[in-house]
Amino acid sequence: MQDNDNLRAEKSISGQDLANNLVINYGIDLPFGHGQTYLSSISGAANAVIGGWRVNGITTFRSGTPIALISGQGNVLTTFGIGTYGILRPNYTAGCNKSAPGSPHSAARANQWFNTSCFTQPGSYAMGNEPRVDPTMKSEGEDNFDVSINKSFDLMEQTKLKFSAEIFDLFNHAQFALPNPTLSSPGFGQVGHQLNLPRTIQLSLRLSF
Repeated sequence: MQDNDNLRAEKSISGQDLANNLVINYGIDLPFGHGQTYLSSISGAANAVIGGWRVNGITTFRSGTPIALISGQGNVLTTFGIGTYGILRPNYTAGCNKSAPGSPHSAARANQWFNTSCFTQPGSYAMGNEPRVDPTMKSEGEDNFDVSINKSFDLMEQTKLKFSAEIFDLFNHAQFALPNPTLSSPGFGQVGHQLNLPRTIQLSLRLSF
């Protein structure tokens, strides 16, 4: 804790808080091919190509996680071990709007995720008044689509071949990581990297006999 005489200042939400979290799992047999709703009369090679496909997926929507700021500089108090592991928090200017303009998916927003001018270093004998974890500032949320498409082919009576195509991050949406939380850093308030991987595709064949 930063101040043993002010425990109320330590009350905050968790840094792993997810206010909203929705995960949808689904599997759909496509209605095409012999005996299905569409193209039910086809058979032979045409049915082998068109029929029997299945689509599976996981769709995830999550809100961002809160940001915990630190001053990054010591003062007289930290010399004596005062602060959270010897680290103080910044001072917040009362009434200052912490929000930064721009879309959360834009490069401009990544260069200033929040209004950095709202925060200053605490004085030589002072502790910052910024909350331990700030509930009003959060990282970018997640909206991700993972999809797989597969089909089984009957080669012989007891031999099957299964083809699968798996696509992670279908729409290749970059999710920004947490912005730099250290006030003394030149990159304070900037997003330095991407949290997720770019679109990834893998193909597989499985022979069962």
